[in-house]
Amino acid sequence: MRTTIMRLKIFLCLMLVLILLPLAGFSQTLTAYDHYIGRQHYLVFGQYPGDKDGKPQPILWRVLKKDQKQAVLISEYVLDVLPAHAGADYAGYPASDLKTWLEADFKDTAFDAEQQELLLTTKGTPALRLPDGKLLDDKNLGMAEDKARVARPTAYALSKGVLADGEKGAAYWMREQSVKDKGLQRYISVNGETDYAPANDARIGIRPVLVLDMKKAPPVTGYGSLNDPYVFAGLSQLLPEPLPAPRPAPVQEVSDSGRMEIEGFPPLTGQGFLKAGEEEFVFIDEKAGLWRYANADLRIEIKRHTHKTERLRWLTAEIFVRPGADTFFMAPYDRDNMLQDINKYLAKQDVIARQHNLVFTMGGDYFIYRLGSARRDKMIRAVGVEIRDHRILVDKPAIPDRTFLPPLDHLAIFPDGDMKVYAASEITAQELVDLGARDVLSFGPWLIRDGVINESYSTYGTTLQPRSMIGMVEKGHYWAVVVEGRIGPSNGLKLPDATLLMKDLGCTLAYNLDGGWTSAMIFMGKQLNQLDKNGVRNNARTQNEVLGIGYTDAYIEGRYPVKEK
Repeated sequence: MRTTIMRLKIFLCLMLVLILLPLAGFSQTLTAYDHYIGRQHYLVFGQYPGDKDGKPQPILWRVLKKDQKQAVLISEYVLDVLPAHAGADYAGYPASDLKTWLEADFKDTAFDAEQQELLLTTKGTPALRLPDGKLLDDKNLGMAEDKARVARPTAYALSKGVLADGEKGAAYWMREQSVKDKGLQRYISVNGETDYAPANDARIGIRPVLVLDMKKAPPVTGYGSLNDPYVFAGLSQLLPEPLPAPRPAPVQEVSDSGRMEIEGFPPLTGQGFLKAGEEEFVFIDEKAGLWRYANADLRIEIKRHTHKTERLRWLTAEIFVRPGADTFFMAPYDRDNMLQDINKYLAKQDVIARQHNLVFTMGGDYFIYRLGSARRDKMIRAVGVEIRDHRILVDKPAIPDRTFLPPLDHLAIFPDGDMKVYAASEITAQELVDLGARDVLSFGPWLIRDGVINESYSTYGTTLQPRSMIGMVEKGHYWAVVVEGRIGPSNGLKLPDATLLMKDLGCTLAYNLDGGWTSAMIFMGKQLNQLDKNGVRNNARTQNEVLGIGYTDAYIEGRYPVKEK
């Protein structure tokens, strides 16, 4: 009997593996336009002549909206150019030559038989059609403004004479016939405005809309970005070769004198910093949401971003560090009492920033709260791995199957400017010290590692909250991001969307720091983000330390606060 039960268990386990194996490594199904951060998602599906010689290239689609039944997409590019109707008597789009062409010639050219199985015709409305005014004026799809409706032409469309402003934008047909003049058809101009043209105008391009059957659609790989678009798993598909590189750093102009010119900064060295001995550069325009700093080792540009329609506001800090210079480190309030959770040894984060003469700081992992809770409640075992200045302070990692926030994943910061992220049970405290980590934090989850997004969590991070993240493009190039939330101007962000934000910034590594009232971005001793309804002020949660970078003598010389523009 026992042997029979054991065999049954083994059989069930094998069946579960066989069921789940095909899904391994795949992300979830398509995600549509993200209202909160104004982020488009993209799918590669089908192929069509793309270069000037007519060589087939993959078609890139924007995912405008999606539910359990269907997904509505629009081509990112203007793909071809044809008149809406060649004859003189135009009876409207339903009887047009262009409708026939889209549903027959284009469909057979763009999609093979397997792909055509996913096309969804509903209530007589074909899966392939031209966009209409309702779709192209929907702010919930990110299409309400002229600039959002601009579509670039492919090289193939340009070679066929599409009306275009070079590669910047091309005209494309809409579905509506003019009410006043039946011979005219509506279209989108090269700059995104609505206009009318004769239906037999052979210069207007085609930007098709596509409807997919989500009940038949397989899972997708990729993350839906321009750099890494969705692709249906298991379908034969021509892929872009190569995919665009993740947000390359802009090429900066270097003058004959060897100085680099970067907008908003004084002349810099060829590496992008001030010359040794030059006075530090500080620029503050709080109203415009712009802050800049430069010295011989460091360059920072901070910007405030706002999406009013969806009530979202966030701050990004792009940080460059000269090779060999000091990078991020954890700055304590009271080094001798780092493990004490009483107010005597805690301070506001701006106070700690000024105490250490730091240019830039943000909140860390707030481990002191977990440590204090563990002392008061012996049932609390996990605090995390906390290493400061190469010394292990706390070694109480989480169990591997921890399913709530924070998972206590690790961020390791190295003296040479490198950063690494690990799952909570992936590496020991001693191994981190042996690797040379100077500071190690435990919060998380880690968001991106080696350019790959973490998809291992699903039970937390799903609500709109204030968020705080740190990311690295490469050694010496970093992004710090704070998302405001729980206030009138900003709802906050879900953790998966925060991850995509870091991915879009080009981060190959990213990590989630403690959010909520720990979220703080402090520049030259002043907090920049808002945490409550009373406006921006130095009110972030008291801490025993901050994550900081850059030394300034402004405090010492009495130049703080810096005069604001």
